[in-house]
Amino acid sequence: MTRARAAALARRAGGVLALAVVAGALHFVLRDLSLAALEAAVLHQSPWRLLACLALTVASYGCLALYDLVGVRAAAPGRVCTRLALLAGASSAAIANTLGLPAVSGSAVRAHLYLRAGLSGGEVAHVVSMAWLSLVAGNLTMLAGAELFRAAAGPDRTVHAMLGGALASLLLLWLGWLSRGPREVALGRWRLPMPSAALAWRLMLLGALESGTAVGALYVLLPADLMPPFEVFAVGCIASVLLGVASSAPGGVGVFEASMTAMLGGRGRPDLLAALLLYRLLYNVLPFVLAVSALGLRSIRHRVLRPAI
Repeated sequence: MTRARAAALARRAGGVLALAVVAGALHFVLRDLSLAALEAAVLHQSPWRLLACLALTVASYGCLALYDLVGVRAAAPGRVCTRLALLAGASSAAIANTLGLPAVSGSAVRAHLYLRAGLSGGEVAHVVSMAWLSLVAGNLTMLAGAELFRAAAGPDRTVHAMLGGALASLLLLWLGWLSRGPREVALGRWRLPMPSAALAWRLMLLGALESGTAVGALYVLLPADLMPPFEVFAVGCIASVLLGVASSAPGGVGVFEASMTAMLGGRGRPDLLAALLLYRLLYNVLPFVLAVSALGLRSIRHRVLRPAI
């Protein structure tokens, strides 16, 4: 068997496995629910909670857009306008969150926009790397804070203190390493310049804010009796997102809902599934539609105006 054929078979097997995982997850979530009860729960969701979810969604995507603004100013200062950087950051996140495979779909959107703006492939890779660095550092900061807060306010203090302390120590060591001068990570011919310690600290805070608002957008929709403390929910929500990404399902659909349902103990609860569906609509579908529309309009405008330039 040739290497290409083996790779093709592996992709097909992976696709079949992903479909099986999604089907099993959806069966777990939907088995004990009726469509009528779900519809009633959706219609009875508080408008104020929906507005709060929408506001937190806007804040989250605003932070995601700023990732790219920071990245282009570090990778190609003065060569990309602010509006384009913000569009690339927000639209790439919206498309990646909905289609899945964020390393591929999000990077493709950024490459489409930045290559047209005159950046080289290496500069685009630098921007993408900075955005991922911000996301990872922000999530680690968020998790460290949540675990340390749980250690101070709840049971099992030793375990949470150890986890939070380990994450915080890792971040502090990283900042200390960066503070000793210009740094870069090298893998063969690939080079990734690291930000300064001051910039890394700002990226950590920005990433933690993005992570907190993204988690909060779902938290405000939860049924009151299923609401754990926010710091507990944040850890479980981030873990559910990672499971969804690992499943390779588009946007982690099914897997995210199943893991959240299991974590909150809400199987068979139409009000919980209504909250998850509304979150999908406001945090994933709506930004995706807006992103595709904005990119489509930009492409049409570019084609119309280009002959006149």
